[in-house]
Amino acid sequence: MTSINDNTVLVRGLDVTARIAKAVTELSDRAEGGVLLETLMGRYVLDRDARVVWLLIDGDRSVGELLDGVAETSGLPLDQIRQPTYDLCERLLEFGLVEVVTPADALTSR
Repeated sequence: MTSINDNTVLVRGLDVTARIAKAVTELSDRAEGGVLLETLMGRYVLDRDARVVWLLIDGDRSVGELLDGVAETSGLPLDQIRQPTYDLCERLLEFGLVEVVTPADALTSR
């Protein structure tokens, strides 16, 4: 399994559909302000905090840059959000909702 660090660059999976979770609040008690991710294999509800990370994942930003965005949005210090953000990114990767951008991928996308 890939280990997430500040230099890891993630991209959303092409087969993932994202919807505002307001329409599906019955799936989670923390869905308000979140997002529903759907694939052929399942549904995943991200709460509003995880939604911030999801929206920052674009295939260009490193996880370190995601952390900066999360810190700015939440007003929390980096040391408080680093591990939870790493954990979330690892779970997204584990469920196939994101992929790690390889150096070859980065070169072909520019």
